[in-house]
Amino acid sequence: MFLCSPGSHFFVYPYSEALFAAALAASLLLLRSRRFFAAGLAGAVASATRSPGVAAAVALFAEAFAERRARAFLAGLVALSGIAAYMWWCHVAQGDALAFMRLQAHHGRTLSLLGPFHAFLAFDTDPDYYLVAIAALYVAIRLIPRTPAWQWTSAAFLVLLPLATGTLAAMIRYQAANVPLIIGVPSLVQGRRFWIVTGMCLTLMAFEAFLYGKGIGHF
Repeated sequence: MFLCSPGSHFFVYPYSEALFAAALAASLLLLRSRRFFAAGLAGAVASATRSPGVAAAVALFAEAFAERRARAFLAGLVALSGIAAYMWWCHVAQGDALAFMRLQAHHGRTLSLLGPFHAFLAFDTDPDYYLVAIAALYVAIRLIPRTPAWQWTSAAFLVLLPLATGTLAAMIRYQAANVPLIIGVPSLVQGRRFWIVTGMCLTLMAFEAFLYGKGIGHF
């Protein structure tokens, strides 16, 4: 399902999202195995690759507070070292440690608490973006009572982070790399319903791949 996601195009050529998704998946697997320091190292790779990689730290902090594990908290700090190192590089190479955030602001992406409301009320994207955004929110909410704190918190974080920028643009691609959200789907639907959902996702993927290939405003 992950490889057939609407954003699967970025697995076929060098692109930071593939490395981010792989590092985040590794971090979550190691966290589940209680190998916290290794999970923190993998999380550092994720956060150094893409800023949403701090979701690995979110997962580790959630585990630390839910299970009262000091080692998980320290591992969360290790996971944040990746984005700290990237900020240092931006400072050295660009003269601005927050260059990556200012670049996003140049494209109209600025984090705010009311960003999700602005995103849904802007009506500046196609209906399929709304479909994926609403579905992702629905799954994130359903995961809360069914999965460990580290999973549902990191899944919700990766849903709300792009929404907080005030636009649904690229929401489909972002949720294609929402590892904790995707691995939670089988806990919500089993048996025949799972295959129905899989078929629907594959149909959506084919549609999105067609639009992307035609260059019809999807990114």
